[in-house]
Amino acid sequence: MRLPTASAAVLFAASLAHAQISIMSTELWTEVAPAKVMSILQEMKLDVSEKSGEKSTVFIFQLSGYKVSLDSHAGFMELQLALSDKTSEAAMNQWNRTHRFTRAYMDTDGGATLESDLDYGGGVAKATIESFIKGFGDVIPAFGNAVLAAGAAGAGTVAATPPPAPAPVPAAAAAPPAASGNTGGASGILTVLDGRMSVRYDPSKWKPAAASDPGRFEFSYVPVEGIAVVIAESVALSADKVADTAFANIRRQDSGARLTLKQKRRVAGADVWFQTVDATIKGTPVTYYGYYYGGQAGAVQLLTYTRRNLIGGCEKDFLEFLNGFRVAY
Repeated sequence: MRLPTASAAVLFAASLAHAQISIMSTELWTEVAPAKVMSILQEMKLDVSEKSGEKSTVFIFQLSGYKVSLDSHAGFMELQLALSDKTSEAAMNQWNRTHRFTRAYMDTDGGATLESDLDYGGGVAKATIESFIKGFGDVIPAFGNAVLAAGAAGAGTVAATPPPAPAPVPAAAAAPPAASGNTGGASGILTVLDGRMSVRYDPSKWKPAAASDPGRFEFSYVPVEGIAVVIAESVALSADKVADTAFANIRRQDSGARLTLKQKRRVAGADVWFQTVDATIKGTPVTYYGYYYGGQAGAVQLLTYTRRNLIGGCEKDFLEFLNGFRVAY
């Protein structure tokens, strides 16, 4: 066996000492105060709200477009995602078999819950906490899809959001689709679900186009390439269900689609989810803006989209179309 030379041994010892110093210089915590947790979350650019309890502090923020809670105790933290979507024990067991660092279960109302814990025993670094939070966010889309798949066989699944057609829709208006609604023609009012809901739009900017399915209405955007789609269904669903399923449908077209914004909005007295999504469909980068409504009167998706490089010039008109949504109470 060839022994290392003296110089090699010295270099090895110096390298080992440097590694030890690097490790020792990293600050480790066996307890993390709420103020420190808040600081880390803010540095991660998360919009956080805080609620103090008797034994812990709860932070609420969004990861991957979903609202999650972080329950911060002195010696550990727990992340939780609670979905109202119904699931099954079999689906939760399957998730637990294939995902090691989270646990999933069905709550007493049949909804799906995902949790993960980080214990501070032995000390944790700031980077460990950041990685723990980011890792939880990374698995949320897959969990959401698993839950939706488990409930897809139940009544009232939401119709799939159609993949975009990047090529422009012909400007000439086709005959309105035969469905439970009326595109309104020159009046610029689309009524759906026997008049229970409507969309007011500018007919100089949006022209009705042929649609393939009853309950689905399409419009071409006159100034540049752009599409608006309204999908109406006579099913009683929550807005959460409609929004989550719509995003999952886009993810089926592009598994790398990103939910860039999810925000609760109130439009003419109706609560809707506003979502923006970036996806690449058949090689074309596309941006979606959508409103999603659910209630006893029915479920409606309003979706506008265009090529990503055009969205800046379309945003004002897209939001104007979405804000034309009305529910007749």
